[in-house]
Amino acid sequence: MKKLLYRKYPFDPSIKNHCIVAFGLAIWVFIFLFYTEPFDVNQFKDDEMPLYMSLYGLLVGTCYLVFIPIQEILFKKYKENWYVISEILFLLIYVIISIIAARLFYLYAVVPGEPYPYTLGYHLKAILIPAFLTILPIVIFGRFAFGKYKNKKTEAKKLK
Repeated sequence: MKKLLYRKYPFDPSIKNHCIVAFGLAIWVFIFLFYTEPFDVNQFKDDEMPLYMSLYGLLVGTCYLVFIPIQEILFKKYKENWYVISEILFLLIYVIISIIAARLFYLYAVVPGEPYPYTLGYHLKAILIPAFLTILPIVIFGRFAFGKYKNKKTEAKKLK
């Protein structure tokens, strides 16, 4: 198990590429939420739904960008190597903090002052965890693809 966790994992430290991942993530979250309507969107007015769904997309994309410094800390901790354990730690921290941010956004922006908002348990089980299970593959794929591309470019430079 330890051998698997410390296997090198494709990684691209480029902030530009992580901005692309964050933008793609924000778009994907908006599309996912807008068309699947996992929240009680029938309570929103016609002009509110696109606003709240796009704000959720921006929130998730921004949370991703906010965690780039944590990624840098992990990268330096492992002497500028990126391992499977580094990726798992990054994704775990990202998901936990993003769920907290989404919950706070729900309570203080979507349903402020409502007497009976979703309970934390229901919100997690019925909305947040399924949403993140849908979002996480996009994050993993984007990070892996940019990391693989960076590794191939590095290998090509070594061959020259």
